Amino acid sequence: MKGSDVNNNLRDSARQFAELYIESSRKVGEAMLELHERTTSWAKETPLNPLFELQRNAGKQMLESSLELARKVWGFADKEEQAISQP
Repeated sequence: MKGSDVNNNLRDSARQFAELYIESSRKVGEAMLELHERTTSWAKETPLNPLFELQRNAGKQMLESSLELARKVWGFADKEEQAISQP
């Protein structure tokens, strides 16, 4: 086995790990946002509701931007855009 083969295998393994990690992080983040929504449902008709909505919206934005950045860094966003643009 050549050195370049070892490097390719390591790189591919790292990309697979990163892809799984990003997907797992997305699932955990979404679960946490759902938990926040359920645990604050008591406040729907109270003055605290706008505060909890703001927290949820900020959390969603942070989750989306973090996932987008991670996908761009690893080059996954390019692959997804190509798959969308091809019929």
